[in-house]
Amino acid sequence: MSGTQETPKPKGVAAGRSQRANPHTPVAGHGHSFSIGRVAGIPIRLHWSFFLLIALVAAVDWSAGASAVVSGLAWIVALFTSVVAHEVAHCIVARRRGAHVLGIVLFPLGGMSQLETMPKAPNDELAVAIVGPLISLGIGLLLLVAGLVTGAHIWPPTLFVGNWWVRLGWLNLLLGAFNLLPALPMDGGRVLRAALAHHRSHLEATILASRIARYLGTAMVVAGFLYDFWLVLIGVFVLIGARAEEEAARNPPPRKGQATDHDVEAIG
Repeated sequence: MSGTQETPKPKGVAAGRSQRANPHTPVAGHGHSFSIGRVAGIPIRLHWSFFLLIALVAAVDWSAGASAVVSGLAWIVALFTSVVAHEVAHCIVARRRGAHVLGIVLFPLGGMSQLETMPKAPNDELAVAIVGPLISLGIGLLLLVAGLVTGAHIWPPTLFVGNWWVRLGWLNLLLGAFNLLPALPMDGGRVLRAALAHHRSHLEATILASRIARYLGTAMVVAGFLYDFWLVLIGVFVLIGARAEEEAARNPPPRKGQATDHDVEAIG
C-alpha cells in the first residue's frame, strides 16, 4: 500500500487490560484534519493536505475536459474507499483485541489508524497487521470476479483505463500486496516483527525489523529515481518510520494514555 509518513505506525494492542481514552488526550492529525463521518463507529478524518491531491488531479486532467476531471476525482474517491476498508479492518481487529481505537486519518498517500496503546503481545500485533492486507486482497479478487462476470478482460493489469471493476480489483490487490513488504512501518514489517518477537524481546525484534526496513527503504529510493518518483516518497516514509519505530522501542513513553499513530498505508 501503502505513501506519506507523518509519524510511526505501531499496530496491535498492549498486553493486558486496555485503557479508556482520556477525552483530553491529544490525537495526532486532529488539529489539521476534519471529520467526514464514521464507519463501524470509527471516526474518519480527512487531513488538510488531501486537498492538495484533489487540486493536483484536477489540474492534470483539466486540459482533457470536465469529464476527465470528474473521472479523476471519482478515482480518488474509489481509491480511498479501498484504503478506508483496509484501515477499518485493522481497527476492528485491534478493538476486539482490547485496544481503544481513536480513529482514522486520511492523507494524500494513504491512511493512518490511531490506537491509544502501543503493541506488546506478538499475536496481537500479527492479527492487527495482517488483516488489512488480507481484506484488500480479498476485495481485489472479488472485484476481478465481478469484472469477469461483466465480460471484461482482467489481463493485463490496469489501473487507469478500462473496466472499473477490474481497475479497482487490481488497485486492491496492489494495496494488499505492497503493504505486505517486510518493511516497518508497513503491515508486512509489523508481521515480520511479530514473528521475530516470538523468539526474542520486542526491542530486539524491532531493531532487526527496522534494519531490514532501512535496506528496503534505501532500495525504494534508488529505484524511485530510476523508475517512478512515488517510490522515492514511499522509501523516505519507510526510512523515517523505521527509525521512529526503533526509537520508540528503545525509549517507550513514560506514561499511559498517550495517543500514538499507527498504520500509514503506502499507495504506489
